[in-house]
Amino acid sequence: MVSQIVDIEKPFNDVFQALDLKDQRKAMRGAMRREGNRLKKHAITELQSSGIGQGTKQRFSKGIRMRVYPDKFGAGFMLSVKPNKKRGYHTNRQGKEKPVLMWAEDGTKYRKTKTKTKVFVRKRKGHVTGRMKRYGFMRKTDEQATRIVEQNLFSDFQKNLERAARKKGLL
Repeated sequence: MVSQIVDIEKPFNDVFQALDLKDQRKAMRGAMRREGNRLKKHAITELQSSGIGQGTKQRFSKGIRMRVYPDKFGAGFMLSVKPNKKRGYHTNRQGKEKPVLMWAEDGTKYRKTKTKTKVFVRKRKGHVTGRMKRYGFMRKTDEQATRIVEQNLFSDFQKNLERAARKKGLL
């Protein structure tokens, strides 16, 4: 790469063009990660204020996941409560893992089981399994934080680019 001095007073585009593709992507990924973590903290506070998970030993907040997309999928990040591999599950008192946050976000519908046929001596009776109300903490996070995400993302990206340019000796 040809070494060129870029004036810091000039527009953002000069600094962007001076860096190679790897440094541009690295700066963007760093900005995405920082903003994603800000949103994750906001979602955790919304989750705690919703009142779910007050009487449990295990923290529900660890079920909120943030992921920055790899370079081959473009720039972006995702905040989710959907379970993936071992993350996103809550262990109940019986030791079973359940995707409680996924159910809490969208809510569940009213369900009931049917009476099962007799096996040996026991007969399984039908019963109501109930429903879970919709807490919507991710939706609230999305509504409140989307206004400032783009602003923060661009400012973080610009800071990362300037830092990379200073490191390379372009500024």
